[in-house]
Amino acid sequence: MATVYAEFVKMLGKYVDKFDKKDKFYLCGFNNASFDNQFLRAFFKQNEDNYFGSWFWANCLDTYVLATPKLFDVRSTMANFKLATVCRQLGIEVEDEKLHDAQYDIFLTRQLYLKCSGL
Repeated sequence: MATVYAEFVKMLGKYVDKFDKKDKFYLCGFNNASFDNQFLRAFFKQNEDNYFGSWFWANCLDTYVLATPKLFDVRSTMANFKLATVCRQLGIEVEDEKLHDAQYDIFLTRQLYLKCSGL
């Protein structure tokens, strides 16, 4: 775990100056506010690093949360609120054979962000 942590922080350091209060990442994802954010914070603490906030803004971008008001009127009719289901409901094409591939899930999450944010 310590090796992975060291490599991860080294990678982060290539893009963000953790000593600059204005230079941070937004943690972005689908349903990351209730899982990934806490998981990553715990990972830092397990490695005796209390400075997660030096790398990431406290508020993350969660497309799960962003999609909720867009689907408010149809949520009760949806089979579930998984990434593929949410994307389809909002008119984003989904290729089933690519689901759960990390890069494809990132692609879908980005498409969902763009759709929900109106960009």
